[in-house]
Amino acid sequence: MAAKDWFWIGKYLIVIVVALILGAVLGSLALFKSATLGTPRLTAGSLTQFIAHGGALALLWAMGQRLARQLRGIGGGSAMLSTIVLALVTLIVVGSAYVVLLAFIRPFLAAGIKPFVDWTFILGLIATAVWLAWALFENAEALIEAIGKAFGGRNREERSERSEPG
Repeated sequence: MAAKDWFWIGKYLIVIVVALILGAVLGSLALFKSATLGTPRLTAGSLTQFIAHGGALALLWAMGQRLARQLRGIGGGSAMLSTIVLALVTLIVVGSAYVVLLAFIRPFLAAGIKPFVDWTFILGLIATAVWLAWALFENAEALIEAIGKAFGGRNREERSERSEPG
């Protein structure tokens, strides 16, 4: 595949970074901090940050989906890496979603509900961690081969640069 076939990753990363920056900047403005939505516990700032962070996580997961699809399309060892990539991205998103969700719903949580939310995410994190571990176990050869190619190619370039007459 040509390098241009991978440019889409930059688009996702740029939009994710911009969403996080805009959410932080807008959410910290005095106007957004003071404007409430029905209840003093829900400010426009917290809603803006929740939407921005949630959107960034959704884009990160969509990027992982697309990357896994593209790796499967390449075939061979790359196809085996797709499961590892998807499991890793899902683990990152689930762990981050807990922080994002808790920051938004904390003012509304009754004392008895927080342990339910905590355990829901604990079980989700355990499940995705087991999925990642299994994907690594099942596809370890492809991962080792990919790492070898990445470092092997770099070492060959360095050796050829040193051996060229200058």
